[in-house]
Amino acid sequence: MATHHLLCLSNPFSSPSPTLSTATRSFPLTNNFNHKTSLANSKPCPFICSQITHHHHTRRSANYQPNLWNFEFLQSLQNHHQVEKLEERGRKLEKEVRCMMNKADAEALSLLELIDDVQRLGLTYRFEKDIIKVLEKIVSLDEIEKHQSGLHATALTFRLLRQHGFHQVSQDMFKRFKDKEGGFNDELKGDVQGLLSLYEASYLGFEGEYLLDEARAFSITHLNNSLKQGINTKLAEQVSHALQLPHHRRLHRLEARWQLDKYEPKEPHHHLLLHLAKLDFNILQSLYQNELRELSRWWREMGLTSKLEFVRDRLMEVYFWALGMAPHPEFSECRKAITKMFGLVTIIDDVYDVYGTLDELQLFTDAVERWDVNVVNTLPYYMKLCYLALYNTVNETSYSILKENGHNSLSYLAKSWCELCKAFLEEAKWSKKKVIPALNRYLENAWVSSSGVALLAPCYFSVCKEEDKISDEALHSLTNFHGLVRSSCAIFRLYNDLATSAAELERDETTNSMTCYMHENGSCEEQAREELRKMIEVEWKKMNQEGVLDCTLPTAFKEIAMNMARVSHCTYQHGDGLGRPDYTTQNRIKLLLIDPLPIN
Repeated sequence: MATHHLLCLSNPFSSPSPTLSTATRSFPLTNNFNHKTSLANSKPCPFICSQITHHHHTRRSANYQPNLWNFEFLQSLQNHHQVEKLEERGRKLEKEVRCMMNKADAEALSLLELIDDVQRLGLTYRFEKDIIKVLEKIVSLDEIEKHQSGLHATALTFRLLRQHGFHQVSQDMFKRFKDKEGGFNDELKGDVQGLLSLYEASYLGFEGEYLLDEARAFSITHLNNSLKQGINTKLAEQVSHALQLPHHRRLHRLEARWQLDKYEPKEPHHHLLLHLAKLDFNILQSLYQNELRELSRWWREMGLTSKLEFVRDRLMEVYFWALGMAPHPEFSECRKAITKMFGLVTIIDDVYDVYGTLDELQLFTDAVERWDVNVVNTLPYYMKLCYLALYNTVNETSYSILKENGHNSLSYLAKSWCELCKAFLEEAKWSKKKVIPALNRYLENAWVSSSGVALLAPCYFSVCKEEDKISDEALHSLTNFHGLVRSSCAIFRLYNDLATSAAELERDETTNSMTCYMHENGSCEEQAREELRKMIEVEWKKMNQEGVLDCTLPTAFKEIAMNMARVSHCTYQHGDGLGRPDYTTQNRIKLLLIDPLPIN
């Protein structure tokens, strides 16, 4: 197997970039761009040089680190497994696992634990119908039988049913574990497996479900106590992992990789499940690598990062984000659309945050609002490049969706970018004029400026097949930041602000939720951080509820929206994994996209 080196700082581009080809326009984006050999020795175009000299006080740099994954490296990605053979073996194993899942005489708890293992190992998409069938059977069980199960079985039942949208399930399932004083029974304190399942279940709570809040506090206290007292090493590892972040909020593909490295089959036939999961991981990794090679050619041909030295060059990181949002293999076109949209978001965000003057930013915002290629002539050179890149890519994505799914999404994709640029402009005005708005005022704009809807809009149309009806209610949620969409965007924004506020203050930017809260309440940084964490908790509860009760959005889209919140946490958990990717970010990318699993 070839060894890939993680840090590939040189970027030896030399060939001219062809124009983008698409059925939706005939305007060349690039004009024989000369690609830089590296970020360090790249030269800005003459227009940018003159602007830096002439308006030195208005031009800034965010001092982003160079791209770590160059074109040649991305083109070389290949996990060297014969995918056809893996898929053939996988289909056979899938049939055997399906037989395990559909055994008529299987106990309810063993079926629930099998479903949990299937999900944690990243195999949900293969068994979605089977999982729903089993859960429907569990729901139909006699009430007396349900109430005879222990804490572990009850909590696991609650979590899986709620996760899969069974609205009948209630927090009242846990009332029988409480004592006369209203607290949880003392004998539960030593039931580590039960406490772990209760802890995981508590994160599926809705607003106002205070019993689940109590369950979380109770389980966290006694799980921590169990670690101090010493428990089985394997169980201790699971508890520590869960306490860092519950399964419900973890990025599913990363969780699958972690579980595959740790999984120990409970029963002899569970070896089948483990083997299938390993095959599946490598099959999907090969698919992702193919997509990355294609997208890296698109990114190179577009050429923006070679012409604009002040922007982030983060194709690998934005693809990782797209993979986090839409990991299932059938969502290939969705992942490509997210990657393209988010790649452009990072560049245009840098135009508004770092480089553009207010007059230029107003011109660019007006141009996006008009969505007319002829307005490109009103823009300075560097913005011409950005505008045509955006115009061409959105039109091309809309055409692809129309061709594949039969839905005309162009007006909605364009509107999402119009709203995003207006929100970027508002933040730029606050920042350049040193205005710190009221927190509520900032947040109303910030849900939009998170860029969440620009990423979610193509996802919605991508997962709706040609025969699916596009509902007015769903489009209203999508374009007016309501319900699940709003909560997902809010979590995206809040995690981003927690991670990037320090760097923004270094750049003399004053507008983020941290500074707004501190200014409004006269509080310190840690108090502001705690308040943002509380706001994130509220939005997660809203999103849980919308995920179960909202019938206007397709199930696949609801999962993608929730995944956006998950990948936000993953990206900003230890800092700015997009602007300043560190070793943790690099290692996560390596685990999912570069290093295959060994298979016997």
